Amino acid sequence: MNDCDRSNACLSRREFLVKAGFAAGVTALTVSSLGSTAGAMVFEDVTIAVGPDSPLAKIGGFSIVDSSAGKIIVIRESDTKFAAFSAKCTHKGGQVEYDAATKQIACPKHGSRFDHETGAVLKGPAEAPLPSYPATQNAANVVVKVG
Repeated sequence: MNDCDRSNACLSRREFLVKAGFAAGVTALTVSSLGSTAGAMVFEDVTIAVGPDSPLAKIGGFSIVDSSAGKIIVIRESDTKFAAFSAKCTHKGGQVEYDAATKQIACPKHGSRFDHETGAVLKGPAEAPLPSYPATQNAANVVVKVG
């Protein structure tokens, strides 16, 4: 056992509390970072059937589908090319739609407009582009890679 009469043998109450607080903080950060990687979100890909009655059967058609990452707008750009973006406007979260006449994605709430190929902002008030997802056609389906 140490002799606390010597000044360097024992911690003062303040030193003890500072070191204990530091150790608790490090432990909390470690547990927090482990939890965030262990509980990372895993999103499932979305498969959309493109039958004769589907809005995606014709060029310029679009469909809004539910996914594990939220609503996604899928646009048919040509016979073989599809584009997919988050259907949530980056300004205030309104649901966007596709305007085939202007070839732009539009938010009816506040007038933001986005490029149909890249999701880039063409007109505000939105400042951030729409998140995009790879979309490919196979047989009679479009597969949107969300994960």
